[in-house]
This record gives sequence, C-alpha cells and structure tokens, in this order.
Amino acid sequence: MRDALSDRLTEAVTRLRELQLGDVFAPEAPAALIASGLHLAPVPVVAGGLGIGMVEAVDVLATLAAIDGSVGLGFAMHVHVVGSMPQSSGWAIGRREAIYGAIRDQGALINAASTEDQGGSPARGAIPGTTAVVESDGGYTITGEKSWTTWLPALRLAIVSARISDPAAEPAEVPEVGSFVVDLDSVGITRLPGFEALGMRGSASGRLALDGVRVPSEALVVRRRADQPDPRGPAPGAWFQMVVAAVYLGVGEHARREVVRWAIDRRPGDGSTVADIPSVQVRLGRLDAAVRTARIVVGDVARRWDAATPDERGALVGDVALAKATATRAAVEATDEALRIAGGPGFLAGPLERAFRDARAGLINPPLEDVLLAGFAKTLVEAERARD
Repeated sequence: MRDALSDRLTEAVTRLRELQLGDVFAPEAPAALIASGLHLAPVPVVAGGLGIGMVEAVDVLATLAAIDGSVGLGFAMHVHVVGSMPQSSGWAIGRREAIYGAIRDQGALINAASTEDQGGSPARGAIPGTTAVVESDGGYTITGEKSWTTWLPALRLAIVSARISDPAAEPAEVPEVGSFVVDLDSVGITRLPGFEALGMRGSASGRLALDGVRVPSEALVVRRRADQPDPRGPAPGAWFQMVVAAVYLGVGEHARREVVRWAIDRRPGDGSTVADIPSVQVRLGRLDAAVRTARIVVGDVARRWDAATPDERGALVGDVALAKATATRAAVEATDEALRIAGGPGFLAGPLERAFRDARAGLINPPLEDVLLAGFAKTLVEAERARD
C-alpha cells in the first residue's frame, strides 16, 4: 500500500503543479486529487482504500500544503473525518460503510460542518443553533447555517451537528446534540460564499445553509446529551489537530525552500549572494530550527498515535495539541523570518507573501494557544499539589 500511496501522491502533485493555484478556489484542485485516487487514501483497505494511518496522513498533507496551503487544508478536512472513523466508537451501524462507499464509488469528499457564527467554537462546548426535528417516521428535518465549511464547493457529504428537537417528547433538562451525515445534493441545501479572509483564501471556507433538509434515521451518526463527551472518543479531535499541524508544517517548509532559493539567486552587487550574508544565515538557521523542530514533534506524535491501542490514545491528547501548536507556531515564525530575509521582494504578491498570510490562519484552528497553555499549566499545578 505504501507504493500505491506514493504513486497516487506523485500523480496528484504532478496534476496540481500544472494548475494556476492562488487566492481563488480552483475546482480543478480537488478534481486532481480524485483523479489520482488520493481521496481513497484514508479509506480502510477492506472498503477499497489504502488505509493510511496518521504518519502517512501527515506526510501526504505536508507535501500538498507545500504546493498550495489552501489545497492542503481542504483535503485535510476530508482526511481527518475519514481517517478518524475506523478509530471512533459510537457510530450507528452501517454509517461508516455507506460513507466509504460514496467515496469509493462516487468520488465523494466529506467534511464536518460544526461551527456557527452565533454559537462559538464547538471545541469549547458550544451548543448548535442548527436544529434537527424528529419526524413521525423516525427521520429528521434539519434547519440552520454552518460557517467555515472548508472546501464547501467540492464537498458531496458533510457531518452536520445539530440540537435535537422531538415534539413528541417532554422537554429535556439538558438538550441533546446529534451528528448527521447529510448529502449536500439534497433539497434545501444552499452553498453560500465564504469570507474575505487574511489567509487560505483558496480554501473556499463557505457557509452551509440548511432549510428543512430531510434526512432518514440512518443519517444519525451519534447522539448525546450536550453536557456529555462525544461517544466517538478522542479520535475525531486528534485527527483534526494532527492534519491541521501537517498543513501548517507544509506551509512552513514551503516558505523555507522558497526563501533559501531566493537568497541563493539574489546578488546584492558585490559578487556574493544574499545567502552568504552572516545576518541572513542566522535568520535562515532560526527558520530552519523552528520548522525542523515541528517536523520532529508532529512525526513523533503521529507515530505514537498509530502504535497506541484504543485505550492508550486518550493519554496522547495533550501531545496531539502540543504538535498542532508547535507546527502552527513554526509556520508563523518561518514565514516571518522569510519575509524579513527577502525584504521588499518578499512583501510583493507571490509565494512568500501568500505563505505569510496562510500561516496566520493556523492560529485560529482549535485548540487556541491560550486554551492549550492554560491546560498545560493546570496539569502542572495539579500534579505538583498532588505531591504534597
């Protein structure tokens, strides 16, 4: 399977390099990944895919993001949903297999649609404003709007979170929340434009509007009280953070390669190159140290996740968050140093300027750094107090 993955990645990279990628969503990009068969990479082998683990996912996504950050981020959303599914409990019978089939037979891409403008971040426990009303036949009618749905124009499926409302039941003391597989070709679906964002402008992170969308009872993935943890366990969150880490690792590595090439080719006029200037070498070294550190941390966490048993994975959640923070911080530092090295030419629209903007998008992906660091501090303090 490693050879098959390498072949498909090589083909995808070749196809992507032939495109004129930039700050506008290019439908040819997801089409290129599907044409190469790379969309099947996270699907289990028994379902017709390549069954990649987290280590392979990191390598694939970093490679794609080094070509184009928005393409890497868009595909990362598909990989995190599908890659986490075999490692998640609590799924309704047959739901996973139906999704695998749509990916395999129809070239479907999928993402989670959870964030809402008024609801805040689901990662911080926000209850969806989107509602799923229970119908008499056991199905549901979903109404609401989701924001920041990455690669929305390319998606065929979405896992939509919604607050469950059952007219036939007594009002619950604590609302219930469900996750539903929704076919985005359904009646009542509208794909609205995205935002004028600072970075990752080609990722088409749009608004998904659902107006009375009917789904069958089998569309329900999981159902829980809003004050209870996700029954799928740590895998969905861990995969999300690790694929995000991989994307921004790729953005940082791209900036490193671009600025080194520029510094070698640029000659101030005395016969030497910019790369020979001692102060530039210090900046290049600082940039390289940050990116290589991130590569080591992300790779180590991915390997330990793949090697862990299901019962052991919960203990890795803190290290997963650290990997995400390390990678995004490295991308920010690397692109900042790259612009300082290149000066005016780097400030002009182009690869370094776009990488600089794209890297900042990683700062808003959960977990936010303040939440992560506060959690680390709490763990330290509690552990020390327990010694007394």
